[in-house]
Amino acid sequence: MRPLPSRLTELQAMIQQGVMNPVDALHHQSDQLRALDEKFHAVVKTFPPNVGQKGPLLGLGLAHKDLFNLSGREPGFGHHTGIDNTSTIMAEVIQQLEQAGASQTAALVMAPYACGASSQNSHFPRCVNPLNESYAVGGSSSGSAVAVASKMSYVSLGSDTTGSVRIPSATCGITGLKTSAGLISLQGVSPLSTSLDTIGILGRYAKDIEVILDIIANQHLDASIASPRISSWLPKQRIDPLVSLGIEQFLQNLASIMTIDLTEFEDLCDATNTVMAHEISTQYAKEIASDNPPKGLKSVGKIAQLISLAQYEQVIQSRQLRSESFIEKYLSTSDILLIPCLGQSLPNWTAVEIGHPDFSREAYLSLFQFMGFINLLGLPSISFPIGEDSRGRPVSIQAIARPFQEKTLLNFAHQMEQQLFDGNCYIGQFHPDRS
Repeated sequence: MRPLPSRLTELQAMIQQGVMNPVDALHHQSDQLRALDEKFHAVVKTFPPNVGQKGPLLGLGLAHKDLFNLSGREPGFGHHTGIDNTSTIMAEVIQQLEQAGASQTAALVMAPYACGASSQNSHFPRCVNPLNESYAVGGSSSGSAVAVASKMSYVSLGSDTTGSVRIPSATCGITGLKTSAGLISLQGVSPLSTSLDTIGILGRYAKDIEVILDIIANQHLDASIASPRISSWLPKQRIDPLVSLGIEQFLQNLASIMTIDLTEFEDLCDATNTVMAHEISTQYAKEIASDNPPKGLKSVGKIAQLISLAQYEQVIQSRQLRSESFIEKYLSTSDILLIPCLGQSLPNWTAVEIGHPDFSREAYLSLFQFMGFINLLGLPSISFPIGEDSRGRPVSIQAIARPFQEKTLLNFAHQMEQQLFDGNCYIGQFHPDRS
């Protein structure tokens, strides 16, 4: 049988042109996923290949984070392998993909309850970063990032509450899109923080992500801005010089870029933490109070003890005003705002494993410090690789836009793929032996 192409868009074309049979393609993807998982440990449960309805995704097998309801199956949500339940109704977003012809080949490992910036999870074998087995894998959509980076799946759905799509994407050298608040249905998706939760898409190529987005977006997306105005915020005092240098070199290749000082950063982060901690501690009070709570929930519970109901309600009431003010100040004279992804050079997994002798609080915090405030504002954001630092570890950047400007972000990320990697994704460019 023909080998599978590198891109989802290429597979689509081969099936539509009759070059590849959709049944054969689906079985080939399923076999590849199972074989690769023996090395990378991203899968909770596999499902039999099922060629679905005719549609643009016919013959495509996708694996997703294990927090989506399936028909007859409740997700494991990172703390078990799922529960058979005949009354469980499929999540709307999974149904949309199936109606377009896609088949779900696996449910993927995640941080317990979607609460964790790394892949740490005592219930499953450690996820292995396809770039290097010693590198950290971010969370909480850890299995999704590993599956995409290792070519188990062309794309994968994840959730992003305070960076859970963008963090793992940055650690594995792939692209992760956090969508605008309300763009994609959360029906049938296990919640973490209901005011901050969004669905995101992880992929090796921006155009592959766009194919999926066009199917699952529940409202009209603004057309892409062909020549977007770009601004940047590079707070060197908050970033490892290795990362700062890589971002500076990237920015130098962009024409007419404006620089800004994001003066509200600390306030926005504090507000985000208030919402996140209050909602998670309320949603999972029983689990936090248990004898052995997951480390992520336990940490959030400690933060929540310092937050009053009045503080939470004040942030919720002022949320819309904060968003409007941010857009007016930073996204009225520019269409894209570039900021860092990770604050440090990608750490080893031992440095972000809570309880490990090598654990570094600074390294752990560096995974998510630039992420959560974007969820509070409800804005779309995309993380994508821009190269390697002097240690040979991936460096990514975030691009933020106004609500429902996902097309502009994806087009910008695609253009960077063309310029930086000659159209190849990061892994294919720097690690051909693993592609």
